[in-house]
Amino acid sequence: MLSPISSGNSLSAIFALQRTQRSMDTVFTRLSSGRRINSGKDDPAGLITSEQLAAEIKSLEAENRSIQRADSNARIAEGHAVEVSSMLTEMRGLVLANANTAGMSDAERAANQMQIDSLAGNINRFTNNAIASLDGINMPNGGNATVEAQFVQAQADAMSVMSGGANDTSSGNFAAADAALSAASTAVATGRGHIGGYQKDVLAPTLRSNEVAVENLTESRSRIADADFAVEISNLNRGQVLMEAGTKVLKLTQQQPKTVLDLLRS
Repeated sequence: MLSPISSGNSLSAIFALQRTQRSMDTVFTRLSSGRRINSGKDDPAGLITSEQLAAEIKSLEAENRSIQRADSNARIAEGHAVEVSSMLTEMRGLVLANANTAGMSDAERAANQMQIDSLAGNINRFTNNAIASLDGINMPNGGNATVEAQFVQAQADAMSVMSGGANDTSSGNFAAADAALSAASTAVATGRGHIGGYQKDVLAPTLRSNEVAVENLTESRSRIADADFAVEISNLNRGQVLMEAGTKVLKLTQQQPKTVLDLLRS
């Protein structure tokens, strides 16, 4: 039969082993998950803060995706506008060629006008595409409406140089046709400048600011919720030593009664 002393010693050793085992279970959980906080009981206040930070990070990441989509739409709109600018330049060259009557036949001028008509049709299509792309962005201070008005004006000026238009080169008023195309080029360039300013002065700074905020919030959340592997490995080694020592102590406490009986029998 165990004496009260040896029984108490055994229980103490058992309880110590149980505490060490629970501690090691926590260490194993943290090492396997990489998280210091795996449930509310690990750190209630830390869990609340961690979840709030996670929500802020998700919100900023969603905003960044919206900014990136807006930037893509802005680049698409400007891409269409670039093509319009190129075609307007080509149209002006054809107008100036028709204005140079020396050595140019009527057939050549008609061919130039036909090409002008084709370019004007493409300008109309590309301008409509550029305006449609504006729907994906939201420039401040009515910027969308301003750019759309500039594109529409450029579109109208280009169309006026088509056959039958107010500035058709067949009328012989080449100066008016050139002035209309020059105004169209200026309007398109101004629209592109508005879009570029929106990208440079609104989207890019906001995206950079959000990225810095996400980085800092992620670091803060990591310090609260993530496991410190160096600390946990140290705790694991300490727990293993305590388990080994506790097991030996338990064995010794269980051997004490037998040792006493052996002494009594001798």
